[in-house]
Amino acid sequence: MQSIEFRTGDAFLLRHARPMEATTAERTIRACLHLPTFGSGPFPAVVLSQGLSGVSVAREHRYAKLLAEHGIAALVFDSFAARSRSRLADPFKALQVSETMLLGDAFAALSHLAARPDIRAADIAIVGFSYGGMIAVLAAYRQIAETFLPDGPRFSRHVAYYGCSIPRLDDPTTTGAPVTMLIGEKDRNVDLTRTRVIAEDLRAGGSKVDLTLYPDLYHQWDDADAGHKFVLLELAGCRMRVTRENRIVDERTGLSMRGWWTRSAILALSCGLTGYHTKPDAEATAISDAHLLAALAGRDTGPSRPPKKFAAAPHRAPDADFARNAGALVEPVAGR
Repeated sequence: MQSIEFRTGDAFLLRHARPMEATTAERTIRACLHLPTFGSGPFPAVVLSQGLSGVSVAREHRYAKLLAEHGIAALVFDSFAARSRSRLADPFKALQVSETMLLGDAFAALSHLAARPDIRAADIAIVGFSYGGMIAVLAAYRQIAETFLPDGPRFSRHVAYYGCSIPRLDDPTTTGAPVTMLIGEKDRNVDLTRTRVIAEDLRAGGSKVDLTLYPDLYHQWDDADAGHKFVLLELAGCRMRVTRENRIVDERTGLSMRGWWTRSAILALSCGLTGYHTKPDAEATAISDAHLLAALAGRDTGPSRPPKKFAAAPHRAPDADFARNAGALVEPVAGR
């Protein structure tokens, strides 16, 4: 693992976001780059976009290690820690660190990786989890990509694990990169009907979409650190539109997001109290690991409803040395 730094923007609202080259002095993010231990490169790469629960050894760093073992470089960073928000409860993280900030970080990471001689610039994918899964999907739209990197590069593939089903774009035109969406059918933090609509938006916009529903799975089936727990607030009922002018509008109330207060009001009105469960599943994780590797390799991932049994490598917990080293590389750097 290498400890690296890159610069990113800090716009709170999407309509205030500026191209990366105009925001190079705003904030520093410390990141961990997992490189393959074999071969000389240049390597394909993946930007990992975290969930609200934060970067964990059992999820983000486990995926990074898995990818590196298969010849793919992987970049892990903590957008919340970089803004001194990692200790907040998840709802307060969502209020203070917006999707625009995470998008800016993702595209800044893409730009940084594309400039490295040991990375294959045309083969950098994004993989995201929950809140980060939403980021992975949003990054597939041409309007979003051109907001942050008008002249490229672009992500080559987009993979979303149990991504929030919140935003739709008035202009669904995509960059053309394929999108993979992996959802648990018992995940009450995700609206499956709206997820299907978003998948159709992406197809209409020019991307090939693989939407896979895993039977009997809950939120964060792949995160051993999450444990089996009940989370009171869920976002399945949240509905946003992104206009062609990059304004974010609540579909139910018509309220436009203008800053922190309106964001707070919109989310307060949208959050449901039916809650949702997280429940890790080692067997399912082995299935989705194989699905991920196939998607990144550009292979057909098969049926949209995978069988319950699957001959895949067992899910392994990270060893102690790996956990210790990974934890040492996600501490925040002074933001400004």
